[in-house]
Amino acid sequence: MAVETAKALLVFLGLAIFAAWVFINPFWGIAIFSFSAVICFIMAWAASDYSIAAQIFLFVAMALAGYYLRSEVYAQKRVAAVSTEEIQKNLNILREGLFSHRGVREALKKKINRFFKLRELMNVLSLKFEAVDIANATSEAAFEIIGKADSCYFYTVDTEKQALALAGAKYKKADDRIKNKTGDIFDHWTFKQRQALFIEDVRKDFRFDMDRGSETINNFKSLISTPLIIDEKVAGSIRLNSLRPNAFLADDLRLLDIIAGLASVSLDNSFLYTRTMELAIRDSLTGVYVHKFFKDRLAEEVARCLRGSYNASVLLLDIDFFKAYNDKYGHPAGDMVLKKVAAILTQFVHDSGDMVARYGGEEFALILANKTKSEAVDFAEGIRKAVEAETFLLRREETKVTISVGIATCQDDAKICQDLIKAADNALYKAKKAGRNCVAVK
Repeated sequence: MAVETAKALLVFLGLAIFAAWVFINPFWGIAIFSFSAVICFIMAWAASDYSIAAQIFLFVAMALAGYYLRSEVYAQKRVAAVSTEEIQKNLNILREGLFSHRGVREALKKKINRFFKLRELMNVLSLKFEAVDIANATSEAAFEIIGKADSCYFYTVDTEKQALALAGAKYKKADDRIKNKTGDIFDHWTFKQRQALFIEDVRKDFRFDMDRGSETINNFKSLISTPLIIDEKVAGSIRLNSLRPNAFLADDLRLLDIIAGLASVSLDNSFLYTRTMELAIRDSLTGVYVHKFFKDRLAEEVARCLRGSYNASVLLLDIDFFKAYNDKYGHPAGDMVLKKVAAILTQFVHDSGDMVARYGGEEFALILANKTKSEAVDFAEGIRKAVEAETFLLRREETKVTISVGIATCQDDAKICQDLIKAADNALYKAKKAGRNCVAVK
């Protein structure tokens, strides 16, 4: 009975050892095995049946096999866990790389798009010769390329006043149109400091002493501005504004500086073109228009007269006894007389369409647009009296100069340019024959 009980107990303990060793912990398996082995040996010794010892060793072998199996399973689980973690790590790296490459691709695509727009702007500006056209084209391009602004202002410098003047602008809304055409404190800072300006939040920038409730701050919250430099001189500025704070980045300012560089080159070409045109149509000595330009303008005025009820008068005037001034005081003195008479004539030309030109030698010609013959006579008398009243200082000697004027009016005296000039010339001859220093009509 004791032997059977020992065997049953041995089977139960063997299963317990196997379960503890495999599923719980090897320590508990060894502990249970040691305890059961002692009990079984005592019972076997008491029953004088040592076959139980063989069964104990059999259970030990089973326990070792179970432990090995358990170790292999756990090892495979650990390998699988490590592999899964490594795979996940590699997937994360690949995902980050994909996002990074996608970001780089988008950034590169954006830069390429900006490059093409800059090239397009360069092509557009190469065809512009007026400052206003350049300003408007540049404002629209800067507004579109940077794409964060609510308004864009383009200023040029009035060289006579040495002040800014609004030449072009672009607005997201028509209500955002600027009221101050000469710039504000920020534009003046850019102009005087000759530096770019980057303000992330106007309300928090204390470099400028200004009223915090001013219209400027209410109209926008952030801005970038850069000067237009030509021959190391400030020729203007371009500025972008946003209603949102922190709307612009440093890269946006660098891009605006590139746009400003293109605009500066175009403005410089425009100034050169204007000066070249002025040299082509203006007399180098007196600054008034040349003979050819006078004839072109006269053709336009005559054509306008013939299209409707419109008058245009031509004045030909000659400086009386001009050769005597040259002979007595020298040619430099004669040049001074020409320049001073031209300046007086220019002061009288105010209305749109009127012009004064040097006709040849000491003769000048004027076109008075939309003036009747009687109005032209009054105008000519005013010029004659002004020249007569002027004192000319020639080689430290004060002297007087007089002029004779001949007048002809389109449609009244002639209907083609050549005949109109001939009629005015005949009237001038009439004035000289009458004793000079007078006005005559055909």
